[in-house]
Amino acid sequence: MTEERFFPASIVDEALYLAERAAGVPMIHGWIHTLEGEISSKAVQEALDACINYYPKFKCILVSNYPSSKRWFRYCWEYRDIKSRDILQEIEDPHMNTNGQGALTYYIKNHSSLSIDITCHVPIKVVLIRQPEQVNLIFVFHHAAVDGIGSFLFIQRFIQFYEEIFYQQKIWGDYTPDFRAISQPEIKPPWKHFSLRHFYGLRRGKALFLQEPSAQEHTQEGEEPVGKLRAVVREIPPHQFNTIRATAKKYQASFHNYLLAALFHTVKKWNQQHGEHSGCICINTPMNLRSSEDHTVGNIYSGFAISLRPELVDDRRKTLKLIREKQIVMIKNDVARTTLNLTWFLKIVPLKIKRLMLKHHIHSFYPSLGFTNLGVFSPNPSHKNEEGFHYMGPARICSISCIGIANPWPMVLVLTYNDRMAISLSVSRSRFSFEAAERFLDSFIWELIE
Repeated sequence: MTEERFFPASIVDEALYLAERAAGVPMIHGWIHTLEGEISSKAVQEALDACINYYPKFKCILVSNYPSSKRWFRYCWEYRDIKSRDILQEIEDPHMNTNGQGALTYYIKNHSSLSIDITCHVPIKVVLIRQPEQVNLIFVFHHAAVDGIGSFLFIQRFIQFYEEIFYQQKIWGDYTPDFRAISQPEIKPPWKHFSLRHFYGLRRGKALFLQEPSAQEHTQEGEEPVGKLRAVVREIPPHQFNTIRATAKKYQASFHNYLLAALFHTVKKWNQQHGEHSGCICINTPMNLRSSEDHTVGNIYSGFAISLRPELVDDRRKTLKLIREKQIVMIKNDVARTTLNLTWFLKIVPLKIKRLMLKHHIHSFYPSLGFTNLGVFSPNPSHKNEEGFHYMGPARICSISCIGIANPWPMVLVLTYNDRMAISLSVSRSRFSFEAAERFLDSFIWELIE
């Protein structure tokens, strides 16, 4: 155990927590793993202990009452000596649906209780649900502690520890915690980004949100209570996934851009069907700023929004060309990294003022929807069968899906596992009904494969 108790929070961690307070929605995302075979409760507990020791950020809470005058300006992570028993819940439910939707239904139904107040509790929860024929393992992370890629890395490490313990290859206590990574990313004064060109680009993007409100793809079905989660998941089988990849190749587009173009067309058609015509279609997409060697678990990402007028979303090739042109401009101006580095100036702003700023201006950041492509997920590449399924000990990992943050705007999240693409749509405080969410996601899939 470390003698040091307080570790400065990254300005990104802090901003995400403040955004949660301003938007009034739980800033959590969940990973659902369905496994067939034996799962040892003891090995799960020990592997989880090993993992939170290895990544001590998951043994911290966010505080603003630490013994320093800096508390008026910054939050800190306070280290707590917690164990796996404090964050792990094991359930036996023989009546749960075994077709892969049961765990999702559990997550949706218990979303409020799974939410995490990181000023009181550490930023992770794990639920193990046992059924007669399978096991569901659900990881819930708070976004103020870790982004999607970071949680992906945590789960990989957990599975590695589980196998070492299950097969008695290593004692779980033999791991060295990395306390230095708690405050990542370290953002220094951005003097090289302090230019009129960069500020003009950021101001222009801000003005776009204010002058051209994002086209909404909601149906007029009445507002839901704040925090009410609606989530839908669809799995694309290998033959359809290969068709989508072949189509993207036919258009000479990256797989990510092809998904993005199909999403623009889905939103446009949906809006036309429901009488929504005004405003740009604005899709916010994150960008991972880690190097390939950086396996730090934290929030090391930024991103940018791509906006297109509905009348420009016409021919698929034209849409792909427009997306690529906008991306080139964003990449040339290094918008994602510049935006991240310029958050350094928030360090000198008192917490009270930052809270007020986000409370009154958070609405101006609402896009039409968010889109995240997590890419290929390989939970345990050293242990898989000839069909491509990975294992956790003797248990085969049958499927994996990730439920994104239930923002006030819809979030579409894509991940690929064993040539199967899982697409989820999640939203909170939206006029989407569950049936409308299903129809929207099905429309997106049809747009991809037609």
